[in-house]
Amino acid sequence: MDIELIKHYVYELHWHLPEETQREAIDWLVARTPRHQLALVFPPYGKNYWQNSVKVVTKIGYPDNIAALPSIVQLFQDINWPGAEEAVEYFQTLPKSTVIPFIEAGGVLAMTKQDEQWLWFLWAVCERLHIERGDFLDSTVFDKMEEIYMRDA
Repeated sequence: MDIELIKHYVYELHWHLPEETQREAIDWLVARTPRHQLALVFPPYGKNYWQNSVKVVTKIGYPDNIAALPSIVQLFQDINWPGAEEAVEYFQTLPKSTVIPFIEAGGVLAMTKQDEQWLWFLWAVCERLHIERGDFLDSTVFDKMEEIYMRDA
């Protein structure tokens, strides 16, 4: 698949474009994006695309969209970002055992980057998904998220 063609349709996910253009881009990306390249639907150059990016990923569905789940967790850097709320709602439809490894990996990355805001929001997402300390392989990740959340709540 031509990456430039994928990027073209990702650009058409922009929320200021006509709704028909956005719908056509979503449909095209759902039908034609190679599943291993799904992270491409989350462009790093702007938040104006991400809500539609989540629509692409959710329409594809699990497990075909597994390559995009780390990108969804990155939306939790700020739960107010476009698409983040829809991402939480989508994660609520999946088994906890599916989402926990991705949230835990996001927590590890946030700890590495010393991104306390991301850790705060990840804990808030865990609360909404009923994910607890014992669900994590490395409970220190959950503990750090909870510590930051409780300190700043």
